[in-house]
Amino acid sequence: MNGGENLLAEVREVNLSYLLLAQRMLNEDYATAVFRLGFSKEVADIVRRLTLSQTVKLASSTSLLCRFRFDEGALLTALSQDALGGVLQQAHTTLLLASQPVEQIG
Repeated sequence: MNGGENLLAEVREVNLSYLLLAQRMLNEDYATAVFRLGFSKEVADIVRRLTLSQTVKLASSTSLLCRFRFDEGALLTALSQDALGGVLQQAHTTLLLASQPVEQIG
């Protein structure tokens, strides 16, 4: 397997892991999962209802399905600093993520 093929295989592996984790989170605690994943309810319902076959097919995409939620370099830099420490830093991160708009798939 050459470098490009290896990279695409890794993308597919990440996609499958992400989809399976998202489904598990949605099945265990729907409201919290929607918040943590940054999904709209429509997207959450679609992901939750995917069959295993559909999940594998979707995961085989050569594009990453998960999205990095930080669009601003300053925000990412601030969050990467452990100035607040432990639990307070986690709460700060959660509040900043909550203020980010949910992307709509349409």
